[in-house]
Amino acid sequence: MLSLILFSIAIGCILQAVSSECANGCNGHGKCTSYDMCICNRNWQANDCSERTCQFGLAHVDTPKGDLDMSGSLSGPNNQIVDNSFTYPYGTTEQFPQMEDSDLNVLTDSGHYYMECSNKGTCDRTSGQCLCYEGYDGVACQRASCPGYPSSCSGHGVCKSKKQLAASDSGNVYKLWDKDVGMGCQCDSGYYGPDCSLRKCKSGIDPLYLDDSATIKYSIFDFALLTTAATIDFTDGGNAVPGTSTPTGQTNPGFWAIWFYDITGEDWLTVPIQSGSSCKQVIKALEAIPNNVIPPGTTQCSRTQKLATPENRWQSWDAQHYRGNTTHPYRISYNLSIWEADWGENANTGAPELLATTPSSGSNIGYTNTGSPGTAIASTKATTALSGYIYRIKFYGNPGALPQPKIEIYLDGKRPTLKSSGRVITKVWTDGQQGESNDYFGDHCDGVTVTIGYTAYGSYYLTGLSGTEKALLKSCLGSADFDSSNNRETYNWDYGNRLYPHIVKLVRSSTVYNDGGYYAAVYYKTGLVLDNTPAPNANQGAQGTFMLLNPFSPPDAFATDNYEVYTTKGTLALTSNASEATFSFASNSIYMVNASYDIIGSTFDGDISCEIGNNNAYKLKYLFHCLNKTDLFTFLNWANPEFNPPYINLYKATRLYTTPFQYNVENKYLTRLAELNTLGTTTYPKKELHSMTHIINTDLSTNWGVSMTGLQNFNIYKFFPAPASTYQYVAECSNRGICDTATGSCTCFPGYTSDDCSIQNSISL
Repeated sequence: MLSLILFSIAIGCILQAVSSECANGCNGHGKCTSYDMCICNRNWQANDCSERTCQFGLAHVDTPKGDLDMSGSLSGPNNQIVDNSFTYPYGTTEQFPQMEDSDLNVLTDSGHYYMECSNKGTCDRTSGQCLCYEGYDGVACQRASCPGYPSSCSGHGVCKSKKQLAASDSGNVYKLWDKDVGMGCQCDSGYYGPDCSLRKCKSGIDPLYLDDSATIKYSIFDFALLTTAATIDFTDGGNAVPGTSTPTGQTNPGFWAIWFYDITGEDWLTVPIQSGSSCKQVIKALEAIPNNVIPPGTTQCSRTQKLATPENRWQSWDAQHYRGNTTHPYRISYNLSIWEADWGENANTGAPELLATTPSSGSNIGYTNTGSPGTAIASTKATTALSGYIYRIKFYGNPGALPQPKIEIYLDGKRPTLKSSGRVITKVWTDGQQGESNDYFGDHCDGVTVTIGYTAYGSYYLTGLSGTEKALLKSCLGSADFDSSNNRETYNWDYGNRLYPHIVKLVRSSTVYNDGGYYAAVYYKTGLVLDNTPAPNANQGAQGTFMLLNPFSPPDAFATDNYEVYTTKGTLALTSNASEATFSFASNSIYMVNASYDIIGSTFDGDISCEIGNNNAYKLKYLFHCLNKTDLFTFLNWANPEFNPPYINLYKATRLYTTPFQYNVENKYLTRLAELNTLGTTTYPKKELHSMTHIINTDLSTNWGVSMTGLQNFNIYKFFPAPASTYQYVAECSNRGICDTATGSCTCFPGYTSDDCSIQNSISL
């Protein structure tokens, strides 16, 4: 009885308190009902509405709410146990809730449901603020803190979300649940580490990197300022460019500038450069960049000026030739559309692009002016010659793999400072002379020198070899693929084939120290002895010739130059035979398409990326080797080597992504009667035509241009470097010192000096 009385008194006190608070307006944060109960406003709770509800966010870690009804067990995710809760006004469950998408489809495999303080903090009911656990921040503890929070990134970087970090890395996309939750530091140039507290030291060339021939590859970039006008009529549009003055005798000349990126990625903008400036003036602008970024006297430049001609050709500005052709190997013309892949249709309209052309004919490389169904995708696009300037600049004072520079023509806000009566086109590219920090071809083939041979029908090959040199070269080349069991002869090598050609580096025997050589793709063709050099004896392999896949042309007028050969244990491998590449000249985007010769019979869409999931695992049967971000690759035409660029670039994939397909075969190729007859049908299958839907972005612009045709099948070849053949010769402290990451200064080993330890000095011992 006493207990009952005490219980009644307690209940009465509570009701009186509630009634009192209710009468007082629920502390101003709710509404009093006729039952003397408080109905709290949103984000307020407790019997008297005196406590705050904190903000919710996606839970970093899901946790069940426990046995809310004290039944002794946890009910399932569909059983709503609590209704009209202050914290969960729409009810909640004991286990993880079963989530739904926007179409109300139940998601059985889901997580990270919204929780108060994102399940990584406690709620201060007085202030309504989340008290986050260490390592988390935000009003709902919804973010993982960057290192050093609240002084994130040591003052030498910016704290960004995963989504932002991906976008700043070549425009990549990150869309997983934690795109705005996971955080990281994007460090300023010259700093690194999770909290950007470590400093990089100056990089230099290892002084012990010495070979029989100079092999230091410095960056050489071509800067093109072009117009479709018949004359070079660049102006600034009639308004003076800030910081410049109009030269005597000229009216409103146009101005441009160069964005230069040092080896750390720091960007530097030159002072405005007048259109038509001499090489001396361009170099002066580069050397004016502060902090000695480009040391004086370490830059070479050559310039060509050309007016439009009916031949659509640029005369060589450095005596470069393509065998019998006295012009530069690139016949640069202006294509009025991106591409065309049809017969009898009107030209597609699109963004104009530059295309390189094959030196042996007047048609665009990859395009044919004539064709028949089933043999080629013909193009009759109009092209126009270009006028303007091209500067070839060599940065031999800046060793290492430099990011590609850019041309800036907007030096006055959004107003272009380089205009023309035609369309202004600016391009930057490198032609087989990319700077490098790693030498992937560190194996010198001792005792072998070669020259470049050429046949009238466009075949290039290595010649000038004695029988002994031929045998040595075979041994140096070794295996072309990943399988040593199929090697042949006493030299333990294989010939190389379409799947796995050999790749070498050719360096002139007599040259200057900063001539880094050129890459060349090689295979051995038996039964064809172009140089009339027999094998030493019958037991040492079939007679043949070392054929070049790229029509390598000596980079000067001396076709008899001798070349040292540097080989690698690395492998050049075809990614897919059913995927074709198409790209414009001096472009950072390469488009992968389903091979045109198999455009109907295959279900493969041309995607060579490594992101193969369960939904498209069938692609694996079309892929020999997939391509991933940061992989090295190049492009080659095996069937028609004469259409390949003379010089090979090794590109790095910076981004691989996909866009929706635009056509299917039925509505795109209505007149392809020859293939219809071959298939024995009168109706086209509605197969997707994946043209320009799978895109590879590159670190360097292409030095060639090709379209999708049935004859010019360009494929992507992935390069697998071998650690045994790789040497990093451009590194912090030149590999001859230790970097103090606190100060960014080098402590050189005994015998080496300078701020980058690149100089041998016996006095410093």
